[in-house]
Amino acid sequence: MIYSISDLAIEAGISYHTLYFYIREGLIRESVLVGSRQRIFDESDLDRLKRIIRLRKEGKSIKHIKAILEEEKADGPTKYL
Repeated sequence: MIYSISDLAIEAGISYHTLYFYIREGLIRESVLVGSRQRIFDESDLDRLKRIIRLRKEGKSIKHIKAILEEEKADGPTKYL
């Protein structure tokens, strides 16, 4: 499924501003701009966003989440599941 930035925020249960903050912080990839310059996201972005939200609810800092996600990228996702 394809999501706009507002649809992604709604689906994840967060505000547009929070999602945009995560994008600026590099936790969520910059999305693709299409035709009308609308940003689009996919299921992998939603899954990553839900992971970030879960880590924030566990009390992890943005810095720690970045480190976790980078390590998962290098080692595979199993270590922190």
